Amino acid sequence: MVLFVIGVTTLLNSCLQDRDPVTPPDAAFLTIYHASPDSPDLDIYAESNRINTNPLRYSTSFPYSQFFAAERLLRFTPHNAANTVLETTHTLEKDKVYSIFLVNKMSEIQALKVEDKWEEPTSEKAQIRLAQLSPDSGDLKIKIDEQADFFGESIPFKGITDFKEIEKNKVKITIMDNSGEEVLTIDNLDIRGNRVYTLIIRGFSDAQNGNNPLSAQLLTNYIKF
Repeated sequence: MVLFVIGVTTLLNSCLQDRDPVTPPDAAFLTIYHASPDSPDLDIYAESNRINTNPLRYSTSFPYSQFFAAERLLRFTPHNAANTVLETTHTLEKDKVYSIFLVNKMSEIQALKVEDKWEEPTSEKAQIRLAQLSPDSGDLKIKIDEQADFFGESIPFKGITDFKEIEKNKVKITIMDNSGEEVLTIDNLDIRGNRVYTLIIRGFSDAQNGNNPLSAQLLTNYIKF
């Protein structure tokens, strides 16, 4: 679970009266999620600086962190190795919040960047979006309880929906292929108020493609205290 807390930046007064106040640099906020099911544990570099202490493993996130607002070069290497798996450039704008999802098989790995824009959750309602990141599943239909079109009629691979309001409850998630056949079911998924979630569909639907099977994961992007 990712806990997203943005603190209020405070300017510290200098002890020297003739020193100019320190102005913090423009910053954006970014999280990175590893959804490439056959890729190794990864190290992350922003330009030439490694930014993660622990390796980024499949189905885990580098938590929301401040990045200088600018065009930024991100590079991903296998943990403690020199070769590059992926190099990609992204423009990050001041005060905006982003997610980057590493997707597809390792031979075709890509970085999807989306801006994270949600309405403020309440004690009775959360915000939720869907990220369809299974590279061999094709279009998927997702039903929440009996509502078959909560995220739309079908979600293609690399499809990431907008955040939507959902009432707090324990819900059943049913995932179907385009023919309507159920491929995955999650019972009693606990949706709580004052939270923002991403429901991720990940892994291979065909076991011949790799060892990480099709599964779902509920990530918490933000908790309102």
